[in-house]
Amino acid sequence: MDIESESQKLRSPAGAWRAIFAAAVVFGAGCAQPKGTSSTKQSASGPAAQPVYDTTAPKPVAPRDKRERQVQERAEGLRAVDELMDKRTPLPPFDRQPLPDLPRDQPISEGVGLLDDRDPFPDPIPLPEKEVTIDVGISRSTYRTRERQEVLSAVQPFIDLMQREVNIRGAAHLHEAADSLYYTMLDGTNQMAVGHVFEYLLVRDWFATAPDNGTVLLATARPAHPRTTDLDRGLEGAPGTSIELVVAAESDYREPGDLRGTRLALSANVVPAPGAFLTRLLSDLGQPAGVSFFSTVTLRRYSKDAVIDVLKGKADVACVDQGTVGALCRFYGINDRIRTVAVSPRYNVDVLFTSLNNLQTRQEEIELTQRQLTTLGKDPEGQEVLFFFDVEGWTNYREGDIATPRAHYADYLKFIEETPVDLLPLLDPKAPVDRRTYDRFGDE
Repeated sequence: MDIESESQKLRSPAGAWRAIFAAAVVFGAGCAQPKGTSSTKQSASGPAAQPVYDTTAPKPVAPRDKRERQVQERAEGLRAVDELMDKRTPLPPFDRQPLPDLPRDQPISEGVGLLDDRDPFPDPIPLPEKEVTIDVGISRSTYRTRERQEVLSAVQPFIDLMQREVNIRGAAHLHEAADSLYYTMLDGTNQMAVGHVFEYLLVRDWFATAPDNGTVLLATARPAHPRTTDLDRGLEGAPGTSIELVVAAESDYREPGDLRGTRLALSANVVPAPGAFLTRLLSDLGQPAGVSFFSTVTLRRYSKDAVIDVLKGKADVACVDQGTVGALCRFYGINDRIRTVAVSPRYNVDVLFTSLNNLQTRQEEIELTQRQLTTLGKDPEGQEVLFFFDVEGWTNYREGDIATPRAHYADYLKFIEETPVDLLPLLDPKAPVDRRTYDRFGDE
């Protein structure tokens, strides 16, 4: 480097201004703090403070070559281009608001409302203590597969629903036979009753002997999983209310007479309709009431287990309601593995009824209870009650609803008065019951 020539450049006016400008740039570069880096503040009397970071500023990126350096530092040519171009469009301010709350009564699908996001499953509001003003008797024939304690537990949601909606507190009372239904309604201990239609007809006959009294039929039940076969397709009555004799599809049993000496499986609590049906069959076959027709008779707690026993070879024939067979065919697809050899008339119907003496004292409570029962399917809590009792719903009584049971009422009377020896366990609440069950089809 030529020191003398450089000295002459500095002594010139242009060189002096360039030197001053370079010194200012160096001084500014040494004092400025780039964005996105830390700066340390140190007081004269204390230690250095912790670095302060600006988390909103992008971190500086060092240029990798001359071209990146020119772009980053915006050389003279790029600055001229910047002047000729439009200014950058500023980003709009972030002003997003949360979505508005949906109406609480807006359903997300038919019959399904919205859940509260803050508390989707709130604890039920406890009901206040209230005096019982309606007592309902429940017959053993409506227990289905449940024990006494389970029946009371299954009815409890309906009792709570009545108190919440119509401010009436009810109570359920269990009965093993139709005579207890009659006496409790006659003296007003129970104001209503739920039982089989044959039990209602029997209680009606007894009430006919009481002066200025009688029964009033209020509603009939529609069975869940109704099923129709070729044998009962043309029968009168509600579909799915028959009793079937079911055998394995590969068996040689074609007619009821072929079942002599076979093993029979029955449901323990479904009594009136199977009893009347089997009594009629045995009578048509000329079987004496005191002589056994079947080799063994097994009472099963669950109706489905009676059918599965047939499939597994533990029984030869099962006598069950059509709802059970329909449910098994729907859930397990066993249509091709079973065959029906006989079907009863459509008289396996549950009913709700009261009496004239109770209507005189509790008419309002009886009418409100009837309305709540026939509208149970409108909310999930009521649907749960219907599920517990294998019922699709309840319908107010109409003329002709029980025409078929009336026509075959004599078969039920013969069943309870001249009970075949094979069917005696059905009428004995203390008869041994096989309570073992199959957790799933195919489970041993």
